[in-house]
Amino acid sequence: MTLSFLQQHWALVSASIVGAAVLIFAGWRAWLDSPRGRLRVARRRLRARSLEAQRQRKTLNRLSTRLDGLEAKADSVKPRHLREAAEAVQDAEALLKIAADQVLIAENHVRKIIVEEFPPKRHERMRSKYLPGERGDGKPFTF
Repeated sequence: MTLSFLQQHWALVSASIVGAAVLIFAGWRAWLDSPRGRLRVARRRLRARSLEAQRQRKTLNRLSTRLDGLEAKADSVKPRHLREAAEAVQDAEALLKIAADQVLIAENHVRKIIVEEFPPKRHERMRSKYLPGERGDGKPFTF
């Protein structure tokens, strides 16, 4: 491509660049809207929720250990510090409950995509692959 060609056909070159960008974006959106793309997004969301729940569990363990230490030496600790530590543990328990519920919701989204978008003969394999903590209690799947 020479400079004279670019000067003469500048509109064609710029239109091809914009067209290529639009085609790439349209392809990306089509992939995201496909069953595999939706499953990937749901799995990513499940992983993020699981990591958040683990983080909340570690925080609760750390705060509980601190509260136990303060309760062990309660006669030499200000009551305000003991009360604040107990409230922090209660808050951490509530946040852990919320995070655990969000994990259940994300698991249900993954399960729903598997059930609705993929053939039945692949369900068990996909559930065991993408939902390793799922228990087989024999109950039917419901939302």
